[in-house]
Amino acid sequence: MMPVRKFIAAAVAVAFSACTSGPVLAAGPSQSQPGAIDVRFAAFNASLNRDASGQLLSDLANPGGANFTTAAGRRIQQAKNVAEIIQRVNPHVLLVNEFDFDLNGTPTASSAMMPKGYSSQAASLFQANFLSASQGHPVRGFANPVEFAYRYTPNTNTGLASGLDLDNNGSIGGGNDAYGFGNFAGQFGMTIYSKYEIVNVRTFQTFKWKDMPGNLLTADPTAGPNNLANFYSAQERDVLRLSSKNHVDVTIRVNGQEIHFLSAHPTPPVFDGAEDRNGKRNHDEIRFWKDYVNGGSAASYIYDDAGRFGGLAKDAKFVIAGDYNADLCDGDSYKTACLAPNSPGIGPNAIGQLLFDPLINVSVTPESAGGTAASIDPNNNGGNAGNLIQIQDPKFDTADFNDAAPGNLRVDYVLPSANLMITQAGVFWPVDADPSDGNTSGELFDLVGQFNKPGLYAGLPSSDHKALWVDVSVAPVPEPETFALMLAGLGLVGWSAARQRRKHR
Repeated sequence: MMPVRKFIAAAVAVAFSACTSGPVLAAGPSQSQPGAIDVRFAAFNASLNRDASGQLLSDLANPGGANFTTAAGRRIQQAKNVAEIIQRVNPHVLLVNEFDFDLNGTPTASSAMMPKGYSSQAASLFQANFLSASQGHPVRGFANPVEFAYRYTPNTNTGLASGLDLDNNGSIGGGNDAYGFGNFAGQFGMTIYSKYEIVNVRTFQTFKWKDMPGNLLTADPTAGPNNLANFYSAQERDVLRLSSKNHVDVTIRVNGQEIHFLSAHPTPPVFDGAEDRNGKRNHDEIRFWKDYVNGGSAASYIYDDAGRFGGLAKDAKFVIAGDYNADLCDGDSYKTACLAPNSPGIGPNAIGQLLFDPLINVSVTPESAGGTAASIDPNNNGGNAGNLIQIQDPKFDTADFNDAAPGNLRVDYVLPSANLMITQAGVFWPVDADPSDGNTSGELFDLVGQFNKPGLYAGLPSSDHKALWVDVSVAPVPEPETFALMLAGLGLVGWSAARQRRKHR
């Protein structure tokens, strides 16, 4: 039998190791903790939406049809390029925004909550025919296939008819009158891929905007006719949903720990009028996650599609991901100023609600050299007025928009919780080695290309948004016997100390 003194020493060592290998606040890239693994979380608005219902299913069922001569061939080639980017990023957990929804192969959408483990047929086809097949080019080489054992495709509000005249144009119908903009039901949905087990899912598709305390729908501070209480009728305010697509909490188990992957795609803060209805909705869609991760009383109003209330538990680990259509300083999101970290009270700032929350780790910002190069490249789409007046460093940009206005922006995010340590991060935006070659040489840049070029689906080889990722260190949870040894050791430490005090009285 181990002597008591040695047992105590061993137990204290285990206890110290268990405590010091737990989560710590990140200050920047650092070595992983003992026994930890790096997990790559990624988001990609991949523009795998299509112009007609059912087109995505058709495209993904025909991987051999890629070409640059027909409309369908260009769409399929775009899907191959998207798959290659994902293969080169090689994430463990991935959110794909703008991925048309289908129900077991039928293009549609509804208010029904999809059960844990639901994968649309399009998501399955993309895995089988594109991600599981090596993609590439003889010049840049071929990427390795990537396999995701788990998927989840949530339902979406996009294209789902509200039956109301939400845009006040005098008629009912069309994308602007849907719960979330979409020309057909399911357009612009999302899907989630994971190499780690999905253990739980919560969705918030049907949560009503008016049920958020202090919301900008019923408590809009704007004076006059542009107040949303004046723009929307009482009936419309009563039924409007907050999520333009969905808010989704997919919980995955990694290294014995549970991490909440919080996915969304708030509406763009444009395509509206002086009332700024989309900008205000975008702000509150982002605020939803702020309240959710803070939990407690901040999230007491939140209810999911199963009727359960509340947000995350204290000290929960999470990663917020998606195209949030909001730049901290530039673009049209709802804000009064470009806030500095030490002055968050200047006024509202849509994405600032997350970037200045102490529960969120912003010690490392994903960046690329390609974003900097694109901001001044005259071959991109000429006239850089929009880029030249911007405040933020273009190396942080994630979207290649019209350079005249608004210019390229940082609108896509992967934001871990402060109790997860970031080890590295990046944006897939290579530098164009030869801007004059027409993006046909086969170099790596040809996967992202230049803005709005003819002969490509939607004017780009893949998407106007770029894939981005953040690697976080996830420490293992001690085994039950380790906890038992730790508690026993601490108990013996206390017993031994008390015994020594009694001896010296």
